[in-house]
Amino acid sequence: MRWIMGIDLTGLRALNFAYRVYDFDFTSTVTLGRHEIHFWKQEFDTLRNNFDFAYDETLALGDFCEPLLQKLGARTITSIDASAFEGASFIHDFNRPVPESLHNQFDTFLDFGTIEHVFDVAQVIENIVKMIKPGGKILVVTNANGFPAHGLFQYSPEFFYSVFSERNGFRNTSIFLVDTSSPKLWHLIQRPAALKRRSEIPFEKQMMMVVFSTKSQDVDQLSVIQSDYEDTWTRFEAKDWSRWNAQDIPKWKKALHELVGPYAYRVAAQKLLSFGVRHKYRLDRTLINPDEVDPGSFVGKFVASATDMSLRAPIEIH
Repeated sequence: MRWIMGIDLTGLRALNFAYRVYDFDFTSTVTLGRHEIHFWKQEFDTLRNNFDFAYDETLALGDFCEPLLQKLGARTITSIDASAFEGASFIHDFNRPVPESLHNQFDTFLDFGTIEHVFDVAQVIENIVKMIKPGGKILVVTNANGFPAHGLFQYSPEFFYSVFSERNGFRNTSIFLVDTSSPKLWHLIQRPAALKRRSEIPFEKQMMMVVFSTKSQDVDQLSVIQSDYEDTWTRFEAKDWSRWNAQDIPKWKKALHELVGPYAYRVAAQKLLSFGVRHKYRLDRTLINPDEVDPGSFVGKFVASATDMSLRAPIEIH
């Protein structure tokens, strides 16, 4: 299996955000796959003021990304791929454990579209966690919604919030969705654990996901539990839990069932569900322009918007 990856405009903006706001140290960088340049010069020019270097021929469309990472401060770049086809520096199937020689070796892990193509998700995550040094940082750009035939998986914010959690030795995890039809503003997604319910994401939208996190320490074993189940189990053990029953069905649903047949009911119910999801999503997200965020204030605003339910109205961070 060969993985085809690339840094498009969203990936370039994510790299810039990592460099400028998250203070990534690219000195020793590992990439999952060998990434190509998929952005155009005109797209780079929109971010020119945010970089300390100018566009040149080493960043040409279709070339590999090592010169770009070197301009960001990378001294050593290790690209891992299951095939030698594109000249990756380390040939290894990420469905298998990485060798111990790669443990705690890297300051930065980058993936711009590979994780959704690798079957053994748990092994992928374990490999990432083991390769990054304590204090090292992670950037993943992958599919969230509307790409059902692209790879083996589409990921949810819950997945990465649960994986890159304090319990697993991570901090400052932030997850953004990028609407491909309106990509300038990113949507900062609140933690489902803070919402006390599952995140609502419009299912008609095609969304990319951008994930940032920092590894604070090694842990003996990863523990990944979906937050709403963990909350339910905790309440059950505390006897603060009750089963769902038919009396909880809204009156409008019962009335609709009486008026229309089952298929028409499903169509109507789906339209109402879609409306409700879009409404909740607008309340839960925080809109940001990643190119204009002030690095000094982002973490404070992120922590507030991601954890404080009093800030559920959408705000724009510049």
